[in-house]
Amino acid sequence: MSRLVDFTENGRIRGNDVDHGQTCLKKRKMAKLTEKAKLESGRRHVVAAFANHWRGILRNDDDLTNERVSCFLAGSDSARQRLADCFYGRKHVQQMASLSSTEICETLSPWLEHALRYWLDHCGGGDDFLEDLPTAEYVSIVCLHHSGHLMIDRYPGEGVLYDDLYERMLSGVSSGGVLRIYKSTGECFTPSEARSVRAGIRRDLLSGIAESLDTDPWVISMEPEFGWGTRGFEDEDFERVVIVEVNDFRECPDE
Repeated sequence: MSRLVDFTENGRIRGNDVDHGQTCLKKRKMAKLTEKAKLESGRRHVVAAFANHWRGILRNDDDLTNERVSCFLAGSDSARQRLADCFYGRKHVQQMASLSSTEICETLSPWLEHALRYWLDHCGGGDDFLEDLPTAEYVSIVCLHHSGHLMIDRYPGEGVLYDDLYERMLSGVSSGGVLRIYKSTGECFTPSEARSVRAGIRRDLLSGIAESLDTDPWVISMEPEFGWGTRGFEDEDFERVVIVEVNDFRECPDE
């Protein structure tokens, strides 16, 4: 076994195992390659799920407008209906079903890499999480103030009894947080869509607060992108995300 001999200042000999060092370096490189391969595999799963979802809707000529209308965030029933009509309209379904793999990765880019990292770190490598994300109406990313941790999921969730925006952001010991809502397709929100979604978020949060008999003095900020950031989201496109921040008034800094 080769060894590198190094003399210290007091003349004593220190031996460094070169083979051991090279082995550690190889392991680190392999770990990086394995992580890269897992991320690429996850990316392929998301792309495949997106393509199968939209092509299945087109092939089966499914009309999901009325079936899924309650899933859209809006301040009124009529606004919710308009969002559903647009999202599941024939023209939009055809557009989504025709995207190539490269185009799917681009359109999902606002949330895709965040979701892949979350999946790798918190979901144990299971594919269901990734395959579910592009088949809902939205993807939500919540950063809780008290912990700084991100929570990423489809919205609305499926088959979960207590899974509204209040539960995701404000229940338990939460002191609030920052909510990011993306279209599951990653597309831009029009100004009117963004207004509707903000109104829907506010409506759902207030409803959850009332139903939970929560007396904490919550402050809801509808334009936080101009005053509050989250690490890793510095260069995001504000046309492709709706951001709402909620704070506990008792923990808000003085003006």
